[in-house]
Amino acid sequence: MHTKRKKDKVYYHQILLLIVILRMMVGLTYLPVSKISPANQDSWIVLLMSIPYTIIFCLPLLYLSNKFNEYNLLEVSERIMGKFFGRIIAVFYSITFFIFAAFFSSVFVEILDSSLFRRTPTIVSVSILLVTCAYIVNKGLTNMARLVEIIVPIILLVFFILAILAYDNYDFTVLLPILSDSTFTEINAGAINIGLRYMDILVIAMIVPNLDVKTNVNKIFIRALIYSIFIIILASIVVQATFGIEYVKRINFPYFTFARLISIGEAQGFDALYISSWILGHIIKISAYIYFTSVALGKVANRRNQKFTIPIAIAILIIVLLIKDRRPVVAVDEPIQQIMMTVSVSSIIVVPSIISIVYLFRKKNLKNINKSMRQ
Repeated sequence: MHTKRKKDKVYYHQILLLIVILRMMVGLTYLPVSKISPANQDSWIVLLMSIPYTIIFCLPLLYLSNKFNEYNLLEVSERIMGKFFGRIIAVFYSITFFIFAAFFSSVFVEILDSSLFRRTPTIVSVSILLVTCAYIVNKGLTNMARLVEIIVPIILLVFFILAILAYDNYDFTVLLPILSDSTFTEINAGAINIGLRYMDILVIAMIVPNLDVKTNVNKIFIRALIYSIFIIILASIVVQATFGIEYVKRINFPYFTFARLISIGEAQGFDALYISSWILGHIIKISAYIYFTSVALGKVANRRNQKFTIPIAIAILIIVLLIKDRRPVVAVDEPIQQIMMTVSVSSIIVVPSIISIVYLFRKKNLKNINKSMRQ
């Protein structure tokens, strides 16, 4: 195990970019803040308010990641909860990562079909996606991190270029007056909702033993949170300033629609830049969730995670075919969004809190854990 971790070493800036793009892709896909209370011109304030809530909700995971930074979340769970309950927790997180991988795969195919390949069968689009992701996953964490290091700066550059090119379309008066249509309760409710969606903390908790400097956990978390929030704030502002508050609520893919309107004189087609970067970002996102699904399943079965990559991809393919062609994924609130929120709360807050509480009660009996970690 020690040799494996040494081989799969990753660096601070790679994981920072990975976490930023995982969160950023949500905003660049369906911009949920535009539909979350109060869903008006104060959405950017809601995003800012979500930062302290996100930190509070993620404290149990951050505590475990800092306390036991030689092990990932599943290994720590086993050492604190015992093998039986540790195995149950590993199964739970296998399902969690799988659900999110399947959901984002469905979203990927839905927006791709609606924007580029309307006549292409779903099975073709999702098969190409999953073959690509499976290939990336099988190359290992180190190579995935190197890919992130190359691709994410390009995606960020495209994002800022599009925001600048669309300047003539902006009407910032729609963002005024500030706080006139929102109550303190509504803003806090929206901020809590957003904070509960920060699933990417799980990636940090799973990847911490592979960091070259493990004490960078808090730095990665805080910086990735702040950077991604400000990027989503910019995305929210430019979309609302272009379409107005009410129209944005009715668009399933706001930033894609925003990119299609950009033109410079007779030059159009800047949405191709968005689609290209969006595809790259989503491939990274789905690959990451498939990878950690395989890691969790590997822990459950006590086998190498690579053996589960293809079965996971096949299972996702089946689920996407069953869901996507029967009903839209993004446009509905019931029951998909409720399932996602329940899974998020359970995996970010409930289970890590239980593990942390058990550790505090068993602390005296687990004194040898830290010593064994450093041997």
